[in-house]
Amino acid sequence: MNKMNGFSSIGMVMLLLLCGGLMLGGLQLQLNPQRAAAVSESAAIKAFVQAEAALSWGIHQPWQPTASWQCRLTDLAFSRACVLMTARNRVMLAGVGGEGQKTITLWQAAAYEQGIIMPLPHRWSDFCPFKEALRCKLP
Repeated sequence: MNKMNGFSSIGMVMLLLLCGGLMLGGLQLQLNPQRAAAVSESAAIKAFVQAEAALSWGIHQPWQPTASWQCRLTDLAFSRACVLMTARNRVMLAGVGGEGQKTITLWQAAAYEQGIIMPLPHRWSDFCPFKEALRCKLP
């Protein structure tokens, strides 16, 4: 009789381990998509911050804007700033951050006087402000 009690205890432990393993496997199946979403969101936030930093960096650079886009790489990895003369004493700045499919471009309208770029208040955007798609194409 003592031998049977030992085997039933081992059987219960094995059953509990099996149930625990099945529960952990199910939890892993639920967490995989959430982990992928968190990684994607983290990459998007990083790209946004890089684009924002590139815009700020570009404002303080000495530019000679022309009718075509000029771009410079920033000190940060995977970011650059670009400038385009849009009208007399007006420029458009673009800050690009991220890499591959995860790039984000931010746009900032600014005044340009005597070699100094002064951003206009409430004039930044996360979409291209030009009607012509070709003007939105950065080199």
